Amino acid sequence: MITCKLGEKTYSVDFVSGRALREMEPAAKMYGRIVAISNAAMNGETIPDSDQLSIPEALDVMVRWFCILFGNQFTPDDVLDGYPVDRLMHDIALALMAVQTQTTEILDTFPTKAAKTENAEARTKTPNAEAKNV
Repeated sequence: MITCKLGEKTYSVDFVSGRALREMEPAAKMYGRIVAISNAAMNGETIPDSDQLSIPEALDVMVRWFCILFGNQFTPDDVLDGYPVDRLMHDIALALMAVQTQTTEILDTFPTKAAKTENAEARTKTPNAEAKNV
């Protein structure tokens, strides 16, 4: 079962339907464009105006497919209003890749939680002053 929590509501599907696979092409192409633009920008390349895309355009395509993944139990507006922005594109990309590679068993709960890093853990820990004096 795959679940998605949006605000106070939790939605679930028992499996990824064939419709999610059939309808994924626009989202997969959009994700490919996003990756290509990102890679070009990281390499200092100029991105031609014809290759650029707007954030609303990219989000609309990606979020529409995410709704299909969950059998349209929620709307794109529900996702845009109730999904944490720091996980949104990452999670949709994860779901896209799982469906595309037929590895949907890895999908569990959305939004996913960011992996902890050693640096992040070190920043949240504060040394105990009393322990130093012992």
